[in-house]
Amino acid sequence: MSRQRTDLAGYILAGGRGKRMGGRQKLYLRHQGKYLALWAMETLRSLENFYISVAEIPEETVGSAGWITDFYEEAGPLGGIMSGLLLCPQDALFVVPCDTFGLDEEMAETLIREYERSGRPVFYRTEKGPEPFPGIYTKAMIPVMERQRTAGNYRMKSLFETEEAKEYTFLDGTKQLKKLVNLNTEQEYRRLQRRNDGRENSDSE
Repeated sequence: MSRQRTDLAGYILAGGRGKRMGGRQKLYLRHQGKYLALWAMETLRSLENFYISVAEIPEETVGSAGWITDFYEEAGPLGGIMSGLLLCPQDALFVVPCDTFGLDEEMAETLIREYERSGRPVFYRTEKGPEPFPGIYTKAMIPVMERQRTAGNYRMKSLFETEEAKEYTFLDGTKQLKKLVNLNTEQEYRRLQRRNDGRENSDSE
């Protein structure tokens, strides 16, 4: 069953405490003077609505995005996505972590068009298997996510090892996902910033 684009909202995960970033809030990390979350929102500009998953609602807004407070903070990204699916009026969420940089419109549109065609959850796959981000999660996934959360299994890739995963769509992302940069540590964030001044291969500040 096909879906309309209005059934889908952008969803940016920013609920972590940023311990590996020295306590810095990942939501407010910048690249070229712009919040990383805004880069993602601009890439997903064909969507009408955006939400940001947070542990606590901050004072400063980020673009036009609404806030969704994580019900299950101890469950990591799994809990954040569940919270969004339970609270949002849309049928599905295009999920991207705020500390993942490099998503481009071609990658995003490939996932979105497949969702419009099938109405199913859509993810990229590499030779290592399915990848959870970026991906389109639907409300139909709530029961299996709750089952996994209740069992204390917060590993995102476990969602692809369930019987329900046979109904998901997996697209070849071998080339596409190489474009992404995951900013899990302060060092990785500094490396991204060095791209602007030709010091990408240097470890100095």
